[in-house]
Amino acid sequence: MKNRITRKRIFLYYSFSIYVGMTGAVFGPSILKLGEQTQSTLGVISMIFPTRALSYLVGSWIAGYLFDKFRGHRLLIRILPIIGITMALIPFLKDPLTLIIVSMVMAVATGMVDVGCNSLLFRVPDIDIAPAMNGLHFFFGLGSFIAPLVLAGSLHFSNGIQWGFWGLGLFSLLILVQFIRLTEPGKNEISLPDTREPSLGQLSKQKQLIWVIALFFFAFVGVEIGYGDWLAAYSITSGLAREKTATLLTSTYWGAFTLSRLISIPLAVKLKPKWVLLIDMVGSVVGLGLVFLFPHRSSILWVGTIILGLSVASLFPTMLTFAEGLLPMTGRVTSIFFVSGSVGSIFLPWLIGRSVEKLGPAFIVQVLFLTLILAFIIFLGLMVVSKKPAVGTTGLDE
Repeated sequence: MKNRITRKRIFLYYSFSIYVGMTGAVFGPSILKLGEQTQSTLGVISMIFPTRALSYLVGSWIAGYLFDKFRGHRLLIRILPIIGITMALIPFLKDPLTLIIVSMVMAVATGMVDVGCNSLLFRVPDIDIAPAMNGLHFFFGLGSFIAPLVLAGSLHFSNGIQWGFWGLGLFSLLILVQFIRLTEPGKNEISLPDTREPSLGQLSKQKQLIWVIALFFFAFVGVEIGYGDWLAAYSITSGLAREKTATLLTSTYWGAFTLSRLISIPLAVKLKPKWVLLIDMVGSVVGLGLVFLFPHRSSILWVGTIILGLSVASLFPTMLTFAEGLLPMTGRVTSIFFVSGSVGSIFLPWLIGRSVEKLGPAFIVQVLFLTLILAFIIFLGLMVVSKKPAVGTTGLDE
């Protein structure tokens, strides 16, 4: 009975993660159509990216308080319909400001759901959290892979995106039915971590390390989301693909992302986090570097996109595990990392949207590649730090 409830809880949180991935990946391949729908320029409608990212950040921050104070499943039941309804409303909106506001409401709810499911998964007793967490993020990638395919099908059959948004809106009902007779895990079901306070010297080192890792999250999440958001527009405006092909290219990126998340589940058991991170970082630099060095070859765009999707996918959950070996992962520390990633996903797409019409589509890849190099440099510094005793813990290699 206990194992069956555990499986149901995990399946529920994975279902939510699929939906979070869908909501994040649906706007990139539909951005040009949404511009036509609202009769607005690319510069105007692209504001949907930074405003959604900012709203997601707000939702994530609020969730940190709500899911500690109130029952998690009750919160999820109330938040999920907001996502479904706003998703279904998008095709009806002709004013760009109204569309952006509705998408922001959706993003606030999505951020709350994302943080809520991550925190609730940690409360499920008797599970190996490392592969379970990688599995949660795999299903996020699966949702990101499915959403562009749904839009491509909608474009094929109706020459529009409305049926895709409506179908994704209805998907929320399939998640709601899973709450029937399912209790949520309680805080008393898991062992509490050691809460001893570190010394002042340790606390100072922890703060420094936290913000260095936070900067890493800022950089690589900005690249991950920025590339997914702007890939379709980049390939079309560069003359490397037509609309439907560009949509499939975006789906390929998230498909490679999803496959990598699946592979990372057994890898999380067999390999130390720092070696997984090293493989991911080198692959990311190679993949995006190919697109950067050969901007006029569509075949290289496909190859580089696949390599980047495979490489960047497991960075987020693996870095969380890596950080746990360097310092105590309290709720506040975890919140800082999520917020830093959200800020990165706000800033880079905003920077691209503000400059792409003046500087051309090549600017998209240029700014993303330089940001990725910054993340790689930070990671090399963290590799050096990981060889030393962890701050307030026993170290990664012990």
